[in-house]
Amino acid sequence: MTMSFQGGSVLDRFFTGLAEIVRNRDGAKLQDFLQIEPPLPDVYAQMVDELRQQYPNGSPKEADLLRRCEGLVPKSAGGSAWTAFPTFMKLYFSFLRDVNIENLLETYDMLKALLNQCVIALGDGQFGVVVLPTVLYLSKVLAKLAMGLDRRPELVAHLLRIEGGPDQDESTEKVTLVEKSANVVREAFIKCLTDRSGTPGVHGKPEGKRAGIYLMANLCLKLLFQCGKLRNAEQMFASITAQSPPLKHFPASQRVTYLYYLGRYLLSNNLFFPAQIALQAAYDQCHRQAINQKRLILTYLITCNIILGRFPSMALLQRPESEGLADKFVPVCQLITRGDYIAFREHLTTNSPTTEWFARKGILLPLRNRCEIFVWRSLARKVFIHGGFHADTQGQAQRGPPPFLYLSKLEAAVRWLQSRHSSQSSLSAVSPFGATPNASADKSRFGSQTVSIGKDPDFYSLDGPPAANGSPNISLISKYSDYLCPDGFFDAMGQWQSNPARTLVDGTPNPDYSQYEIDPYAYEPDQDTNGPSPLMREIESILASLLTQGLMRGYLTHRNPRLAIPGARLRGALPTGFPNIWQTIHARESEDTGVPGWVQPPSTMAGSVALGGGGRVVNLSGARPVGVQ
Repeated sequence: MTMSFQGGSVLDRFFTGLAEIVRNRDGAKLQDFLQIEPPLPDVYAQMVDELRQQYPNGSPKEADLLRRCEGLVPKSAGGSAWTAFPTFMKLYFSFLRDVNIENLLETYDMLKALLNQCVIALGDGQFGVVVLPTVLYLSKVLAKLAMGLDRRPELVAHLLRIEGGPDQDESTEKVTLVEKSANVVREAFIKCLTDRSGTPGVHGKPEGKRAGIYLMANLCLKLLFQCGKLRNAEQMFASITAQSPPLKHFPASQRVTYLYYLGRYLLSNNLFFPAQIALQAAYDQCHRQAINQKRLILTYLITCNIILGRFPSMALLQRPESEGLADKFVPVCQLITRGDYIAFREHLTTNSPTTEWFARKGILLPLRNRCEIFVWRSLARKVFIHGGFHADTQGQAQRGPPPFLYLSKLEAAVRWLQSRHSSQSSLSAVSPFGATPNASADKSRFGSQTVSIGKDPDFYSLDGPPAANGSPNISLISKYSDYLCPDGFFDAMGQWQSNPARTLVDGTPNPDYSQYEIDPYAYEPDQDTNGPSPLMREIESILASLLTQGLMRGYLTHRNPRLAIPGARLRGALPTGFPNIWQTIHARESEDTGVPGWVQPPSTMAGSVALGGGGRVVNLSGARPVGVQ
């Protein structure tokens, strides 16, 4: 803060300085004047004392304060056109005079109202750009206060209960302070984005209020990520794509921050390839001394690359910004390469101590759900290397079967993994969070043979032996008493019959419920000794998924189940049947390199096509009439 007031009333000189700033349209100096964040210089304390003496809260003199603020705006022929600014200044002086920082919720409400009015002032087509730096400053202060209260909700919990009142509807979703702040900042973002000064769209440059597009967008995205309302960002990215100038015209700090949030948004929506492009650009453009920022970007960039089949190199993990990341990601990469799907699930299970960091960063589920298919691919590849038929490696035979793998060998490998983990769980070196349920999944008579899924708790009571002497099962009656023992019922003639004793209406229930087909576990699965086992069927489904995604190449035969790899004579069985994952995904995804939400300048090639090929002449003298063959 560089301003100072010497001589005379501090408030008078403050008004004089404000009038000169507005007349000169100096937005940066206006923001420098309008300070609100403590600790404030002593000159503001003097001005607050004068405000309380001359314009007390609730007195008729507050109208005089508003008239005095109206004098700050230059007069035009039709009177003052910027009516929102005097109201904003009146709120600013009221905020300084009345704010009580001990009451955080009241401070938040007053600050939000002040920012709301400043955003309204920003909408003026002639003078609005003057308050753009002030809008950004107030938005940052509001965001800091909201996120601080969000991290410590106990500070305002009692105030929120009082504010909600007894009539508050519990069924409606409560809007947090952070989300309320994001809604206000979004309004400022819209004002900047829809500014009509200069050339609009992708051909324009940051002029006027449009210079604040990404400043406001980045702050709004920060708040939306804080409160977990990423869906609300979808319209923001769509609006930016339609109306924003190219991102390259904005400063590097704004570009890096925006691409970081854009990449995280795309990652959360399972758009991993465009997310990788955005995060890679953010990492490349980030200043080399911004170690913490680069580490944050790298956390999500490595995640995207692993999901796309590209592991981080040791050279990358040895950089200063990668400190601590190798301990997190290298074990995941090793488990994927090993092909042990049970160990992979153990490592990324929800109650594993190693997953707290992944869950806190929001990348646990993408890694666990998207990378397990790579683990199965590694297992199939290892079994093929050691137990598959590789055909003639010299390429001399003109005829012969292609390389293939009997799926019974892959089934045996899966059963070996399950038995290995089952035996480890029975030893002293048991996992601290319990035995591995997936190790015994093949013993389940129902459902998956590789993923252990517990039985539906609604049918636990049906597992016990039939009740002796035909007496009713007490647990059944207590659980379904409203159905078995109602207080009344309609008889066969349609007459209502009371049942005050709550006796069994339909007699003693049959403990064998299989005839009623309400127990999904009542029937034994078909045991066809000549057909494939349930585990074999599941393995075939997994391999079919790999083939469909292009992560493996070949075809499956279901009679004497095999994986065949045709066309392997030129390149070999392994490169043909198990292509590089990253190269496969990149070749498929790179057909469209556009990233949703990232505005790029129009290419010259697209421009020449739009203009008819740059003025080229097309000779149509030999063209046939339409319909002539």
